[in-house]
Amino acid sequence: MEDIFSDDNTNGTSYIMHKNADKTWYSNEEAITLDKIMVCPDTIKTGWGMWNGTYNTEYSDKPFIKTPKPDDGYKEAFSMNLYTNDKRQFLWSRFSFGEYQAFKKMAVQFYKDIEANKGKVPVFQFSNKYEVIELKALNINVPLFEFLGWKDRPADFVVPVWEEPLIADGEVSMSQQVAAATQAQIDRQELTDDDIPF
Repeated sequence: MEDIFSDDNTNGTSYIMHKNADKTWYSNEEAITLDKIMVCPDTIKTGWGMWNGTYNTEYSDKPFIKTPKPDDGYKEAFSMNLYTNDKRQFLWSRFSFGEYQAFKKMAVQFYKDIEANKGKVPVFQFSNKYEVIELKALNINVPLFEFLGWKDRPADFVVPVWEEPLIADGEVSMSQQVAAATQAQIDRQELTDDDIPF
């Protein structure tokens, strides 16, 4: 088995989801296998989400502080970054009932100890077991994770910086990191003048 703490990850971050019907994890519509994962506690968000042609989420300022439901159709939502033992990074950001229950079951196993473990990340093992919740005419398969403890954060478990350029007084400014990434896309001809909305 590979060491999940080494520094040779070249993979970027992808979205991950669990489909209830076939009890399978997916990333970019491709079935994947989960074994051990690390959770970035600094990226945990909780709140509300819905789909109405586009994804809409509203997160509270602090995780696990419940805010009023924004409108009908919203469901409880969460978001957090994961790092797997095969050195892949995922954003698990969902509002399905089963996944939210899995997230809550994980959180109660480590969240109270976050302050005592600054700089470390909680590690979990996906058990390949499920708690079945009967919900109306549907059985919800809640994926179960076993908490393995706290580990030092690997150097390559880097959370992407999603940063918007700052526009003030008609001038656009951005960090050097965002400017360099933007210029790299222009150089590779992935951005053209047609991509600029003004």
